[in-house]
Amino acid sequence: MVDNAAHNPFAPGSGQLPPYLGGREDQQQALRRMLSYVEAGRTTPRDVVLIGPRGNGKTVLLRWFETTIGDESPDVDVVWLTPSAIRNLNDLATELAPPHRFRRLLPSQLSVSTGVGKLGWEIGNESRPLERLLVARCRARPLVVLLDEAHTLTKDIGQPLLNTSQRVRAEAPFLLVLSGTPGLWTHLYTMDASFWDRCECIGVGRLAPDASADVLVKPLAPEIVFERAELQRVIEASQRYPFFLQLLGEALWDEAAPAGSTTIDAAVVDRALGVFEHKRDTFYQIRYGEFGRSEMLLSAAEAAAAAFRGRDSLTEWQFNRVIADSMPPGTDSERSIAQADRLKALGFAWIPPGCMELEPGIPNLLEFVLEKTVG
Repeated sequence: MVDNAAHNPFAPGSGQLPPYLGGREDQQQALRRMLSYVEAGRTTPRDVVLIGPRGNGKTVLLRWFETTIGDESPDVDVVWLTPSAIRNLNDLATELAPPHRFRRLLPSQLSVSTGVGKLGWEIGNESRPLERLLVARCRARPLVVLLDEAHTLTKDIGQPLLNTSQRVRAEAPFLLVLSGTPGLWTHLYTMDASFWDRCECIGVGRLAPDASADVLVKPLAPEIVFERAELQRVIEASQRYPFFLQLLGEALWDEAAPAGSTTIDAAVVDRALGVFEHKRDTFYQIRYGEFGRSEMLLSAAEAAAAAFRGRDSLTEWQFNRVIADSMPPGTDSERSIAQADRLKALGFAWIPPGCMELEPGIPNLLEFVLEKTVG
């Protein structure tokens, strides 16, 4: 006898909405192309940066890449890193060049040797730079390093990592993929890593309408289907923002699946939208709180929101000018630019790769800021 609840993901009580990664074919193709160099045992032409405002699915895409490497590239190693787990250079060296891989070089003691822009192991009295150990490792088995939340990387860890990556990549099959918010680009330049202007920059922003529909429809099909008008209504509510699509999908699932509904109709959508709007506004409130910690930053956010009202984009000059005009009298230009950079880092506005103008990073957050500040 078959237990349908155990085998059918759509059966009542079967758990959460099945995940689905949609609308990222271009990004997936770009990552696969860079992986092909590593799979072939070749040096990679550049490292990769995934960049986009929070809530657009960068971590999901990075996890997809990790899984793809594990499933399809058995001869390639993959290491997942987060800055919070790399507390010091010892942690970094251990993750990239684990001591057990070099036991044949090691009598009994291993210690980290660090310096400005370099890092390695001390084996006996002999210094073995991390980059040389990493080259040896990658020549034996190619390596892909995935670093999430890279915009929080500190300079004391980031600078040695970036410099090591550049050198190793030139000699062995090694790929570093960084993922972070729009502030990541500026953050990398603070680490004196000017070569990052030549990296493979992959933007991760809002989805196209068709992809948004797929994200909603495919996890539920064929057991649960949308009425066409209601699907469009849900897409409009999501603003094609992946995090909102996720919240809406979960809300629709929670309304339809337990009740055994086979159709997403107006009544189901009405109930789901009520749940979604509460969670969305909570999300906005958290983002607003980030601005409100600084009166100057909140003024900058309010001014930028007003400038975006009725417009899809602003030039960087317009954006910076609006923020400069919102500053208290006597504020120097450096401090004004810092507020503009902070708003970009928070995803309030960003410039997608290949574009020349800023656009809102999180849909309708601008209106929320104006409602809270202007009333």
